[in-house]
Amino acid sequence: MIFGVLADTRAPLTAAQTTALKKAFKGVDHILHAGPVGDLRVLEQLSGLAPTRAVCGNAENSIVRSGLYVRQSWRAGVTTMGLIHGYGKPHGLKAWLLKQFEDDPVQVIVYGRNFEPTARQMGPHFFFNPGSFSGNLPEGQHGKKGRPLVGLLFVRGKKVDGQAGIPVEV
Repeated sequence: MIFGVLADTRAPLTAAQTTALKKAFKGVDHILHAGPVGDLRVLEQLSGLAPTRAVCGNAENSIVRSGLYVRQSWRAGVTTMGLIHGYGKPHGLKAWLLKQFEDDPVQVIVYGRNFEPTARQMGPHFFFNPGSFSGNLPEGQHGKKGRPLVGLLFVRGKKVDGQAGIPVEV
C-alpha cells in the first residue's frame, strides 16, 4: 500500500497545487493529511485524487475542528497506523506522540508538527513527517519559505519505508 502524505495546506488548493499533487501522488492508494488542513474543501480536493484521511492541526478554525478528529488509528493490512498533527516543541515530540496512542498502540505514526521531514524507524515504531506543503520551515530554522514538500509512505506487510521532504513543483 502506498500513501501520499502532506501537512500544512492551510487553505483550499489552487489549480496549480492540485495538478502538482496529482503528479506527486500518481499511483498512491490513499492520501493522509497530518494537518493543519485550513479548510474542509481541501479534503474534497484531495479525495478527487485518492481516498483521504485527515486530522486537524493546531491552527484550525472551529469549522475544521468540528469536522475532523485530533487523531486517528486504523489497520493497513497487518500494520497499525496512527495519524496526528502533534503539539509542542520538537524536543520530546516523539515521546509525546507515542503517549497519544498509548491506549491504542500503533506501529506507524504519521504527524505534521514542526514540519521537519522525517522517515525513521525507532525501535518498533516508524515515524513519518512529510514536511510542510505551505513551505514553512522546520521549527528553529529561519529564512524565506521553502518549496512545498510532501511524502510517500510504503507499507508492504510488516515492512514500512518512506520518502519524506519530496519537493513539489507548483
